[in-house]
Amino acid sequence: MKKTANILVLLCLIFVFCGAKAQDEEMIPGSENWPKKRPYYEYPGDYGEEVQKLMDKFKGEFGYELVEFGEAWRTEQIEQLHAAFSELPPTFHQLPGMKGLYRLSRIMVGPGQVPQNEIPAAMLPAFITIHNAEAKTYQVLVNNEDPRVEFYTPLFYEDTDNFKNIVQHEMAHAFDMTQGFLSFSDEWVALSKFRLLNMPPLDAKPDSNFIYTFLNDPKVDNYAPISHRHLPTYSRQNIQEDFANSVAAYIHYPYFQYTHPARYQFLKDRVFAGKVYFPADANGRSFDKLILADFKQALNKKDWQQTTKIIQEVSRGYYPKLEAEMARGLAEVTAGEASEKRDYELAFASCYLQAPEALELRKNLIRQKQIEAGKVLKNERCFRIGRDNFQRNLAKWAPANVVFFREEGRDLLQFLDPVLGVAHARGYNTKYIWRIFAEGAGTKPIAEGNVMVAEGGNGSVQLDLKKTAEKNFVLPEGRKLILELGVNRLHPRNFKMFDSEITKIGFVVHPWFQYIGPEQPKVHVVYPLRASYKHQN
Repeated sequence: MKKTANILVLLCLIFVFCGAKAQDEEMIPGSENWPKKRPYYEYPGDYGEEVQKLMDKFKGEFGYELVEFGEAWRTEQIEQLHAAFSELPPTFHQLPGMKGLYRLSRIMVGPGQVPQNEIPAAMLPAFITIHNAEAKTYQVLVNNEDPRVEFYTPLFYEDTDNFKNIVQHEMAHAFDMTQGFLSFSDEWVALSKFRLLNMPPLDAKPDSNFIYTFLNDPKVDNYAPISHRHLPTYSRQNIQEDFANSVAAYIHYPYFQYTHPARYQFLKDRVFAGKVYFPADANGRSFDKLILADFKQALNKKDWQQTTKIIQEVSRGYYPKLEAEMARGLAEVTAGEASEKRDYELAFASCYLQAPEALELRKNLIRQKQIEAGKVLKNERCFRIGRDNFQRNLAKWAPANVVFFREEGRDLLQFLDPVLGVAHARGYNTKYIWRIFAEGAGTKPIAEGNVMVAEGGNGSVQLDLKKTAEKNFVLPEGRKLILELGVNRLHPRNFKMFDSEITKIGFVVHPWFQYIGPEQPKVHVVYPLRASYKHQN
């Protein structure tokens, strides 16, 4: 009886709530506000059969089964995927050991700082990089799973260009893994300018195993071009992302063959089997001359859409001189008689440039009432680099990929600062502030220092701790140390200042450890027993 009474009370509450809501909204049955009967939509034909036909067609053309793993494939999703795969050469079809492409709602493993509901796709299985002391070899140990690419719900909300780029980027990872990790080959390591960095565990002992990674070179301004949904330092994160971004660049970015000729030729020979997407320049011009000629031609023709596309290509890397010249070109065009359509389109285009001259261009257009700031900020790219987003979000981002190592007697700190370019464009100086503590020794640092950067940069930063320290110090060896690294952004004219979150790392200085590995590591890939393919290295 008690259970029945509770149900009656609940029904009464539902009736009272729904009745009150209907009256509040004047939703009275039979009135003009009462919703009409929703027409019933019936799919013409057997939807399940149509999905299966598309799945079979996809497998027949590319060799992969489309697997539903908690989320069903839809016809339009399969058609999108088919279009993306149609741009890949046959070398990406039927990759050894990879039979399925999985459809899930979201990634099922911890992605770190990126929210799970924002990750569009992933290549699995995971792997670890180990130096085997006994065998004296650098190894890649692949998890005991068959290779697969997983596609998550956020992917299908991307526009067509981003969708294709993401799918092909993940297939580049799949190609890399199933072909013995070309990204770890001595040839790719050399042409991409990554260096092998040995990373000792805190309790390391001589002749014990340790992990390793590949570290980008801060003196190299441009790694693989990035898509505009990625951070500017994305290709520098690790050598696999550099490889996958290069594959996407080969397909989508017409200037890639000029900005990265060594990468382009490697991919043409080893990945794309000679397939070419963009013809070479008949005049044999360099990248700078070619892109400036194309830019000026687009301006002269008043082709603002093409102007924007060319600017976008430059913004995929770090080319400060080119950016400044392009910003000046935009300023010359908009200095003439006002044209609302032209001025807005070129203002939007300038948001892809991180040269300070581009910000000044937009400010001038606003001051002269040729454009409105509010309309400019409705553009996604302009909003992302705008003042409010910089002050509220970007300026607080902590440095990433922080590592300590010793080289030629120097204590070095290297990290990525993806906000450096935006800060420079907005007129801010950047100061890096570091402190080192000995664990368990109180709150007083044993060493601290800072360095100011006023000219922007490619986002990869290396600090010599001794040269940037406030006073001389000696790091205790064999003891756990904690390093804190933060960023201060200061505007020299209006004196606005913002501090980032702090990044912390723990490390131990081992005097006997060799941090920098060989230039030709000859990495050996160890595949799991489950995989249905074998490689001899």
